[in-house]
Amino acid sequence: MALFYMLVSPVFAYRVGRKRVARLNMITLLFYIVSWGFVLVTGTPSDHPVSILWGILLFLNLFLTVMTTTMFLYERLPNRSLLHIGAMAIIFFLGSLLVTFSLDSREVLGENVLQGSMMTVVLFVTSVIWIRLRQIDRQPDM
Repeated sequence: MALFYMLVSPVFAYRVGRKRVARLNMITLLFYIVSWGFVLVTGTPSDHPVSILWGILLFLNLFLTVMTTTMFLYERLPNRSLLHIGAMAIIFFLGSLLVTFSLDSREVLGENVLQGSMMTVVLFVTSVIWIRLRQIDRQPDM
């Protein structure tokens, strides 16, 4: 689900008129997919530069997904501040980390942060889509 949201996130940036952010998001997404394919095909070890680049691009794309979703929500709810929306995203992240650390006993920090980040993206973007659908549902028919 997080991969799907990462693929759709440039649309959110285009919808709010942030073309530079959308282009940056698409370029990093393209590099992420290419590096992911290379890692899968060649089976590179985790200390290989392409594997490290893949991990960095994964976190960058997850961040860009949350950022474009935040911009989309801010445009749709202008009475909320960016600080409030950012605090919501941080609460989702901390809650996801708490759940991940409580369920996973391996205690590998990098993997737990990755799982928490992916869970945050899924929960945050799904909640923003749900909020937007509720707004559309409450609009009067023309």
